[in-house]
Amino acid sequence: MSVIMDKDLHSILDTVYSVNCCQDEDTFMDVLMPSMIHMFHAECVTFHLIQGYPYHVKVIESRSFKSSEHKINEDKVNPELYKDGIYHHSPLLKEAISSSKVILKIGESISLKDWERSEHYNNFIAPQNLYWEMFMTLRWRNNLEGMITLWRSKEEGDYASGDVVKAQVLAPHLMLAARNVFSLAKVNKSKSNLITTEEANAEGFLLLNHKLKPLYFDARARQICLQINGKYQSDEFECEDGEFLIPNCIRQDCLNLLELQKLEEQPILWPKERIMAVQNNRKFRVECSFIWKAEMTSSQPSFLVTMSEIKVGQDLGLNFQARYQLSKREYDIIYYLNKGLSYTEIGEKLFISKLTVHTHVKNIYRKLGAKNRIELYRYVQTPSWLK
Repeated sequence: MSVIMDKDLHSILDTVYSVNCCQDEDTFMDVLMPSMIHMFHAECVTFHLIQGYPYHVKVIESRSFKSSEHKINEDKVNPELYKDGIYHHSPLLKEAISSSKVILKIGESISLKDWERSEHYNNFIAPQNLYWEMFMTLRWRNNLEGMITLWRSKEEGDYASGDVVKAQVLAPHLMLAARNVFSLAKVNKSKSNLITTEEANAEGFLLLNHKLKPLYFDARARQICLQINGKYQSDEFECEDGEFLIPNCIRQDCLNLLELQKLEEQPILWPKERIMAVQNNRKFRVECSFIWKAEMTSSQPSFLVTMSEIKVGQDLGLNFQARYQLSKREYDIIYYLNKGLSYTEIGEKLFISKLTVHTHVKNIYRKLGAKNRIELYRYVQTPSWLK
């Protein structure tokens, strides 16, 4: 395996810092895309934001930047075609959906001969004078949230092992940065009263400075914090201008992130996540992440805290999977079995063979203690989380 060079590591850290300073999606793209083109000597970089994985994959946003004559311009035409379903023909996308790999390359999922004969290449890729493809998957909690595709022309040459190593190091950092930037965009929408009532009720946002003092909070965040603190009526707690006590669990998680930042080996600072149970059997998911504000000149980060309520159906699904020690793939297959799909149809949905589906179902039988499909349905038809 190639060892990452110091200059490449500096490029990665510069890119990570720059995208973490972005305050909205447009700035994030404008900063990320040129950096990716220069770092990987790519002629085209495409970013796709994904929803519906793994059941109904949908590209909800697609942006692409191309390098030509020492200029980098955004392609306003081709990315829109991905929303119309042409991405379903991509061999790398099909493998990414069914694989746990972070980085995939042309030649690994499909032979170059088959690639050159494919409809996707001849009708969509070749007309853009592109050939070599390296695919970075952006996953969050094992879900495919997005993907970045790096392209080169055939004359430029394939991506080397060093490029793969750089991409492997960079991918999780970009996933975290993208998640934080898109969350901040929701915060800014809330500040401008552009966020819908449904969105406002779904998630609460709290921004803290490096001294854990509130910079911003919305009504939902305040409500959840009061509930975690055991305060269910706002008049029971003396406060001014909507202020409230920051729950100890949030303070502790932020302090733990600060400790991790001091480590010399440059850790990936994943959010600190915990589930908080309050009265009336309600549960809330609380996540604390680092945020670097663009106007800050110091290296001290702020903290973005996202809070959301866990519905009963969501919890049941996690408990069911953990109780029977089901893998993510087995869990997906149970979902489709509950929908009444055949083994062949499930294989097509998950891009695996009918025989592989059959093998997974046998393992599911064993774990659930079911002897046949009728007994299996007794498990998968009842819980509300599968409906």
